[in-house]
Amino acid sequence: MTASSIPNDVPVIEDSGLRWMARILGNDGDAIVQADISAIVYSVYNKADLTTATTTGTLTVSDVIFDTLQTDSRWGKDSTGYNFAWNVPASIFALGNVTYRIEVKLTPAAGEVMHLVRDVPVVALNRS
Repeated sequence: MTASSIPNDVPVIEDSGLRWMARILGNDGDAIVQADISAIVYSVYNKADLTTATTTGTLTVSDVIFDTLQTDSRWGKDSTGYNFAWNVPASIFALGNVTYRIEVKLTPAAGEVMHLVRDVPVVALNRS
């Protein structure tokens, strides 16, 4: 599996959400589709303590995996597009001046498990 995504060093503002987009290719080199994935779970960690997740959950495959590559204006990386998009909730980024690690585990209908990992630095708000 390979993934092309927005760089890890793009910060988020505390108490704000994040749209995470990526192009995920299977081991065959083709973009994955919904039928390729049976389950998706995620864990979020404060990088100061990678032993205990601050948040965990599941994602609905049909909500975050697209059967065709998307090329809307939100994707500026290239003209090929993305097939994974998750609106990461603002509640995940509750603390500022920290970096969170988001780990997404995609369980395929057949074959090896795939992972997406993204480190997200969070800018603190004075009024938060």
